[in-house]
Amino acid sequence: MTEVVDGARMGGEPDSHRPRSRIPAAEVRRRVLDVAMERVEGIGLTIGFEHLVMDDLIREAGVPRSSTYRLWDSKEAFVTELLIEIARETSNKLTDDETLALSERILLANIDRLSDARERQQVLYEVIRVALEHNFRAVIESVSWQSYVGLSATLLSHLDWPARIEIERALLSGSAEFVEHMAEFHRQFSQVLGYRLKEEWEGDYRPYATVISAVVEGLGLRHLGNPGIVDARYRGPATTSSDDPDWALPALALLAVFERFLEPDPDYAAAAVIAALRDRA
Repeated sequence: MTEVVDGARMGGEPDSHRPRSRIPAAEVRRRVLDVAMERVEGIGLTIGFEHLVMDDLIREAGVPRSSTYRLWDSKEAFVTELLIEIARETSNKLTDDETLALSERILLANIDRLSDARERQQVLYEVIRVALEHNFRAVIESVSWQSYVGLSATLLSHLDWPARIEIERALLSGSAEFVEHMAEFHRQFSQVLGYRLKEEWEGDYRPYATVISAVVEGLGLRHLGNPGIVDARYRGPATTSSDDPDWALPALALLAVFERFLEPDPDYAAAAVIAALRDRA
C-alpha cells in the first residue's frame, strides 16, 4: 500500500480521494526550521545564506508553500528566526566529548603516579598537552564552532538589526550553559590531580573555563590567517610521555592560564583519590 502523508502519496500526485490534512502552523515552523538547521549543520553558517532557498526548504519539509509564507513573509524574516534558533543550539555545543574522554583515559592510565607530587604534575601536563591539542582541532573543525563564528560575524555586520537583542540573548543563554558545564569539569579534574583555585578566585571556576574556551576560539580564528604559527611545535615541560616533549601552542596557552588560576592543594588525599579511581576504572 502506498503511504499517504498530509494527503499526498509518497512519490506521486495528491490522493484525490482523501482531503488534504491541514498542518498546524507550529509544525510547519518546526519542520522548515529543522530542515534549515540540517543544512547549516552540514555545511556551516554563511553570512548571506545564499545556500538556503526557501522553496527547496519548503519542498524538503513537506509543508504547504502558502502556510510557510504566512509564517515568514520574506526570506529575511525566516533567516532572523533561524539565526535565533542557531544561537540557541550552537553556543552550548562547543564541548568536545572525546576531549573529556581522552583526558580521563590519560588519568586512568597513570593512576599509580598520583601519589607523588612531581609525577602527578607530569600527569597533569600530559593531559593538557594531549587533550588540549585534540580539543583545539576538534573545535575548529566542527560545524558548530564555524556556525558560532559565522553567527557572531553576522551580528557584527548588522549592528542595527531589530532581532539583534534576541539573538544575543539566545547566545548568552547557550554560552552560560557551556561555561557552567566546563567549569564543573575543570573543578573535578583539577581536584583529582591535587590542584585548587587560588584564593582570589573564591572557588569560582567559571572565569577559568571562560578564559580557556576564549584561548581555543581565539587561536582558532588566528589559525585562519596564520596557521604556521598556530600549527608549529614548541618546547614544553616534561610529561609522563617524555622529558622533552613537543607542545602545540593551544596547550602551552592553557598551561599559562592554568598556572595563573590554580595551585597545588596542600590537603590533597592521594590514597583516597587513587582508591576511588581504581573503583571506577
